[in-house]
Amino acid sequence: MEIEYKVPGPENLSAVMSLMPALYSEIGPGLEKVLAEFIEDKYYFKLLAVEKGSGAAAGFLVGCCRLEVDFECRAGVLEEVVVRPDCRGLGIGKALLAEFEKWSLARGAQALVVPCGREGFYEKMGFNKGSILRYWKDLPAKN
Repeated sequence: MEIEYKVPGPENLSAVMSLMPALYSEIGPGLEKVLAEFIEDKYYFKLLAVEKGSGAAAGFLVGCCRLEVDFECRAGVLEEVVVRPDCRGLGIGKALLAEFEKWSLARGAQALVVPCGREGFYEKMGFNKGSILRYWKDLPAKN
């Protein structure tokens, strides 16, 4: 299987969404909206892996580069990485991550951070498990 990598545009949102069941057993109503904003926002790095020929989505990564107080540096922050289950083991996740690392370094990052992730993959990619716990609070909806 030959894979090509491209920066996704709004026309690729359904392809990106087709990958999400590989990560989430339940997909809430806001995921498509958030992914659409990621795709359109110039601040974020995003890369879509597609099968040459068919154009079927095989993988996707989105992240940003920002200052991180907890890690005391500018860091590339991975928001999401997903590879279609039948495409795992082909080096797609590794290739997506390598491009994100280059992009982050070019923006002054000293580290890569994954706020949460799937056990196993990141360790294989050279990440260490941190001890920082993150909290969540819902805010009231705007009227």
